Amino acid sequence: MDCAHGWTARVRDANGEPADMTFAKKTDALVYERKVLEAKSLGVVTRPKNLRITFLEWSEEWLSSKARRPGTEESYTRNVRRHMQPAFGGMRLHRIEPKDVQAWVVGLSQSGLAPRTVHLIYKTFRACINSAVRKRVLQHSPCVDVDLPEVRRKHIVPATREQVWALYEAMPAHLRALIMVGAGCGLRSGEAFGLCQDVIDFEAGVLVVRRQVIKVRSKPHLVDYNKTFTSHEREVPLPAFAHRALRDHLDAHAVLVTPQGEHVVFPSSRGNLLRRDGFYKWFKKALAAAGLPPTFRYHDLRHTFASHALDQGIPKATVQLYLGHASEDVLNDVYHHQVKGAAARDRNALEAVFFEETADVDVPSTIEVDDDAT
Repeated sequence: MDCAHGWTARVRDANGEPADMTFAKKTDALVYERKVLEAKSLGVVTRPKNLRITFLEWSEEWLSSKARRPGTEESYTRNVRRHMQPAFGGMRLHRIEPKDVQAWVVGLSQSGLAPRTVHLIYKTFRACINSAVRKRVLQHSPCVDVDLPEVRRKHIVPATREQVWALYEAMPAHLRALIMVGAGCGLRSGEAFGLCQDVIDFEAGVLVVRRQVIKVRSKPHLVDYNKTFTSHEREVPLPAFAHRALRDHLDAHAVLVTPQGEHVVFPSSRGNLLRRDGFYKWFKKALAAAGLPPTFRYHDLRHTFASHALDQGIPKATVQLYLGHASEDVLNDVYHHQVKGAAARDRNALEAVFFEETADVDVPSTIEVDDDAT
């Protein structure tokens, strides 16, 4: 190692091949020597050029490395350029340590981002790093023992039958049936916005979830895939009340015919694909009229569907298929919430184990709850 024209690390890799490299700083040369020696002890060949790669260079290469779904591509690009490159862009990829990643995660939380958002950004970072490890650009991942903020699930109370109907009545006529599609079929908002005539089988009383509306560069797009592999092409029941709502809707309102020939059931009032913000403008007003809290979302109609289905004894495995989940874990974790009135109704079944006279007990259909009680 000399300093006449910089500091040169003179080492050989695991194959015995020279892996010399010259650096401007002695510390960089020493770090390089250590990395090569560590790799050599493990029998791993260290390519000198890989130790020059910055996170900025690698992240841009990773973004362009393969085709992704438009929504995924937009999310990855936003996370990389808005949150990851400002923190790690100038650093050599191999110099990023777990402590650097932990400090970055803490900073994301302190900036005011929601815990779930921090998790999603970190997931993108980890995918980018793991790709470098798989391609042997990086020997070890710095994503080790990183503590993420706790994601607390909010307490969800499924809507009652009366609330669902009140919400239906409070919505504009061209959007009313969306309420019944959510509560009766368990569709996500994007799946409901992308519902087309060809997937509705009124005679059989089912519909197939095949498309969704996603936002790409602030514009809605109808795509022929769903959120997950298990969500796509799933068949869900079309109960009588949702059946009637859809029939009435199609009798009264025109569909949107796309250039590809799809007949979209729920276009906007201007005849375009329905945008989430446009829908929620009306949905928020209808919540107040229906006596539902302002935090209630369209997705909570999906919770309502799952909770009432489970409460009525539909097997978990079947509800899982209707929702498009790969396993029952998500179902158990998220969607099984107590249905209002279930405790009073179930009292009858529990007392029947010990007392024959229970059949004469008048069981209320609803339970009055004191909002001030804890």
